[in-house]
Amino acid sequence: MITRETIYFINLRQAYLLAPFNAARISSRTVLFTSVPIEYLKGEKLHELFGDSMVRYWLTTDYGDLQDLVEERDKAAFSLEGGETKFVKNANDKRLKWEKKNKKKPQPLPQRDVADAESGDATTRWVDKKDRPTHRLKKFKIPFIGKKVDTIEWSRSELKRLIPDVEKGQLAARDFEGKLLPVVFVEFATQQAAETAYRTMTHRKSPHMDPRAISATPEEIVWKNLRIKNMERRARVIATTAFLTAMIIWWSIPVAVIGAISNINYLTDSESPYFSIWKHINQCCRN
Repeated sequence: MITRETIYFINLRQAYLLAPFNAARISSRTVLFTSVPIEYLKGEKLHELFGDSMVRYWLTTDYGDLQDLVEERDKAAFSLEGGETKFVKNANDKRLKWEKKNKKKPQPLPQRDVADAESGDATTRWVDKKDRPTHRLKKFKIPFIGKKVDTIEWSRSELKRLIPDVEKGQLAARDFEGKLLPVVFVEFATQQAAETAYRTMTHRKSPHMDPRAISATPEEIVWKNLRIKNMERRARVIATTAFLTAMIIWWSIPVAVIGAISNINYLTDSESPYFSIWKHINQCCRN
């Protein structure tokens, strides 16, 4: 049954991959190669390697600093969105409460100060400055410690600082200004050519461009991991394997002790093969 289901799965997967709607996708004809030698980070060498079946290629630069800036920008943007939403909701709740209280009494709308009134922001009529959303700047991720700032004002100032830096970094990355990573995306004319190149480039054959991936979409790629070199990847595998082996050996000792204690009656049974050993050990200890 397992063999039959495996064969069915292979045929179904092959039919899906060869379907026109899937074969027409650029990702189905694109192969990601890692651990690429420096001399092959050029179009001429790639054409010599793959021939006329290669359509185009994309290089990747080390954008670690840019990624950090983008994450800071997104964090500030979400913080601003959350602060504005909370501020407007609070103002609307107070407005509804005021209208309900003064429904039968014509009263002028409350205004906090002239500056707020002239700003055109209707929410400032209902919310005091002390009620504006705030948060603390955490340097060491310790709760209730850090400078307390206005969420909206801080987020806007952060966006003014980060957006130009992000755009500058994006332009530099598009022009390949920076350190090139040993990674290349290669698009082929057909899906068959992409599969052939994928199966040809292994760690056993020069230029050893492996690990590699095919039909990978941008959202499926862990871009930070592209910076990991081949030697670092091997070191991580060795370190992880050694750690797991040590943990297995370490926990096997208390498990064996607990197992022996739970079976003490069987071990001391006169009919048990372990009884003679236990008796011999006990006699040696007495002597």
